[in-house]
Amino acid sequence: MTNHVTLDQIKQNVKETLAKHLNREIESILDTDDLFENLGVDSTGIIEILLDLEERCGVEFDVEELDPSHLKTVDSFSSYILQIKH
Repeated sequence: MTNHVTLDQIKQNVKETLAKHLNREIESILDTDDLFENLGVDSTGIIEILLDLEERCGVEFDVEELDPSHLKTVDSFSSYILQIKH
């Protein structure tokens, strides 16, 4: 990825990662889906997803700064990744 990453590119990475970890079709994952309620991510799964996305997106999540609202939806998660990337 280039240094100038767009929100759409990050959303694509988030969706691909979720699809892989949840064994779902990427097309079935919506920007507004709640990671825990709609997609069924659990506490163990979110750790694996975070680790995978750190590698894919070249970011490092700080557990002290990570707020549940950041992980609410595909949109909020992607926006948070874009925020920490810049």
